[in-house]
Amino acid sequence: MRRMEGTETWHRLLEWDLGSAASERLAGIILAHEGFRDIDPSHPMGGKDGLKDMVLTHNGRRWVAAVYFPRGQKAFSDIKKKFIHDCEGVVKNNAGGIAFVTNQEIKLSERKELAEEQNVDVQLFHLERICLLLNTPSLYGVRLEFLGIDMSKEEQLSFFAEHDSRIAKIEGALSRLTFRIEDMLDSDCEEPDFGSKRIDEYRSINDILQAEQEFMEKIWFDRHLSLRHRVAQGIEIVDPTIWEGALSSAKSIVEKYGEDDLGPYSDFEWGILNGKLSALRWILGDEWDMLDT
Repeated sequence: MRRMEGTETWHRLLEWDLGSAASERLAGIILAHEGFRDIDPSHPMGGKDGLKDMVLTHNGRRWVAAVYFPRGQKAFSDIKKKFIHDCEGVVKNNAGGIAFVTNQEIKLSERKELAEEQNVDVQLFHLERICLLLNTPSLYGVRLEFLGIDMSKEEQLSFFAEHDSRIAKIEGALSRLTFRIEDMLDSDCEEPDFGSKRIDEYRSINDILQAEQEFMEKIWFDRHLSLRHRVAQGIEIVDPTIWEGALSSAKSIVEKYGEDDLGPYSDFEWGILNGKLSALRWILGDEWDMLDT
């Protein structure tokens, strides 16, 4: 039976048995979620990495990241030894800081000691911090992929509540944008210069909204097919009421677009689809890389 109140995530992280490649990929996703950019992994599958598991940027500066996911809690002396060794990669790679990602529990006093140990910027992603991130709605899918933890009924309700909140945010941004454009067109001021195009030649708000909805639904449908396979194989269990709604939504999407326009997608097509959704959502007021469906 699954342990509640976040303890299942905590225990599965601490008893990590998936190896270094999976831990580095999980770390990359967490760092991207927390605002790090241009993430470039070294050798997740093994090899000389030049004292860095990945190079990335943070606040416009070059950083390195180090990942430490042993199985079970280690002594602080072991954690500190690994951290000091990884910090050598900051100077070697001309970086200004290090993100140390670990499945180890580190006390407040120990975090302070590590942060003050080196004359560089440090961000510690320790067990409790990672656990908190993976137990938020936006990372439920990541938690499922790496830890095999399904959403509870309560988490499913939380997930859809957050989804509705984001939809409301997008609608609000659209409303404000529409008002500003209409006000500009109705004013007596000189028409702004948009280069070779007039403003009425650009995409309308409805065009943008419809495109965002289309890409969101197509990406959701592709993920739904993967989940449907796992449910059919008995790998996952979804609350019957929620699953009935998901099947109904999938049927509506097939009727709307037709099966021939719903994949399967190549890796390139999948990347293009997500890129378009990310760009449209940025225009509508969201952060870059907001790809929740």
